Amino acid sequence: MKCELEIIIPVYNEQDNIFETLSNIIKITKPNFKITIVYDFDSDPTLNVIKKKFDDTRIFLIKNKYQGLNGAMRTAFENSNADSVILYTAEDHQNYDVINHMYEKFQNGHDIVCASRLMKGGDYNQTKEPFIKQFLVNVVSMTLKKFTNLGTVDPTNGFRLFSKEIIKKFPIESKNGFTFAIELLAKAYSKGYKITEVPSKSPIRKFGESKFKYKTIIYYIPWFLKILFMKLKIWINNYISIFIRKKFFIKDWEFERIIFFYINRNNIASFIIE
Repeated sequence: MKCELEIIIPVYNEQDNIFETLSNIIKITKPNFKITIVYDFDSDPTLNVIKKKFDDTRIFLIKNKYQGLNGAMRTAFENSNADSVILYTAEDHQNYDVINHMYEKFQNGHDIVCASRLMKGGDYNQTKEPFIKQFLVNVVSMTLKKFTNLGTVDPTNGFRLFSKEIIKKFPIESKNGFTFAIELLAKAYSKGYKITEVPSKSPIRKFGESKFKYKTIIYYIPWFLKILFMKLKIWINNYISIFIRKKFFIKDWEFERIIFFYINRNNIASFIIE
């Protein structure tokens, strides 16, 4: 059977959360949706819960070939043949219904669908988040909303859907935390892929400890700046072209011929594209 959507759940000592999460995902999703559990260690007690409580052919277990969350996603992406994939966290008991909404957006032609806590209808429960994380999320959101047409106001949220084309075309370079999500967002945005969002809630962990680490914040910055600089580059190019047209009274079609000739003569097409 063709797999339309693969739901990827990285786990690390999530034995107290995984039963509720898997039970609800199985209940609300289609029979041809695949659920992939990516684990780091054979001794992880999460695996015992899954093996004892579930006998569902849609559930697959894959061992992380690399390390950490980014490594788990790399492992899952490399093994995936589904039309689309979603990252879902084991402690998230608030957003089961969002999975189907994201898939509907994908069916309507979008390449990335972001779960957004900050759009209308979303809920970002800031009282449960560390202050520095709240600050990062809000600053990035407000800045990109003001200066770009990114397609989402919540670019730091790792809960999102990617099309098969995105995960195969853009290998993950990031090494830390959820940074792969904003990395793929930046790369897709730079190439003009369709990005949208659906409202979601900020997960409230019932059991276990958060995997968030303060030091990972620094790894978001390069991708955040990349998105801003892409927009800045477009503005600069537009203003320069307008200035040249007005300064030298060049018509639009004449300006395009000049630029085309210059690009071909200097072999800088690849620079313009990148």
